Amino acid sequence: MKHLRIAFVSFVLFACAGQKTSDSDQIVLGVVRGLLNLSDTYVISADGTGKTTERLPWGLGGQAEWSPDGQWIVFSTLHAMGKLENAVIYLMRSDGSQRHHIVEHPGGSFGPTWAPDGTRIAYYAYKEGNIYQLDVECFLRDEECDSEPILLAPGRSPDWSPDGKQIVYESEMPLGAILAIYDDGSGEPVNLTKQLKNCFEPQWSPDGSRLVFRCEDGIYVSRADGSDPVKIETGIGSVQPRWSPDGSKIAFVSMRDGLGQMIGLDDTNRSTAIFLMNADGTDVIRLSPRDDETVLWYAWLPPATLSINP
Repeated sequence: MKHLRIAFVSFVLFACAGQKTSDSDQIVLGVVRGLLNLSDTYVISADGTGKTTERLPWGLGGQAEWSPDGQWIVFSTLHAMGKLENAVIYLMRSDGSQRHHIVEHPGGSFGPTWAPDGTRIAYYAYKEGNIYQLDVECFLRDEECDSEPILLAPGRSPDWSPDGKQIVYESEMPLGAILAIYDDGSGEPVNLTKQLKNCFEPQWSPDGSRLVFRCEDGIYVSRADGSDPVKIETGIGSVQPRWSPDGSKIAFVSMRDGLGQMIGLDDTNRSTAIFLMNADGTDVIRLSPRDDETVLWYAWLPPATLSINP
């Protein structure tokens, strides 16, 4: 037995030489806004100024993630009356070309994430609650594909380790635990959060040495093996923690600082914003300035990119 070490948008991405979190770092986010809950997708600076650098047409889809080289985007989008159980996963070039419908499952497909080598994705089937791996190299070559998804484990919200050897995810059983497996599904899953309750949305740090995730009482950072967990954020409704490209900061969505008010005609939507903090939880700043938005998803642009232009 092995043991672990623990809708459519057209735009162009331009090269960026810098690798560190800086004034030029940007986040793409999808929101609903205002009385009618109109959808929008735009780019915001991560320097805390609230500056919106570009505004994009809506339609990129939810849970978008750029490939490690910034040349491709994988995302889930809703079909058939916008129901979650009809979500499918698409892959396209960052300029909007070579758009491929790559996978769908009865009950919806969500949470696509890239392997570090940029040739595979992991995702989860929403209704059945299983994580799959899919080889996408043939799509990247714009060829006919017969790739079949490989079942890895019961769970949701997978994230690939930077060395490409492991995947961390939310467990279905036991519910609310963070588990890790080898990327081929071999070996026994390892529970990384035995001392915590109801934990979700794990993500590896860029160097693979740490994890960030949220639990029922806040956002935590731990070592890669789950040891030494430290609570770094306890704001109301703080979810979706994501490392900055250089690993020095963590962004998250929250209803803190007076947000959480009902917006629009749909009483399920409440105002949220993107916040940014140091990896130890200090110096929290608000990035998205509007009080009439619900943030549905967001993604850091990879270090290989600088801006998005329609």
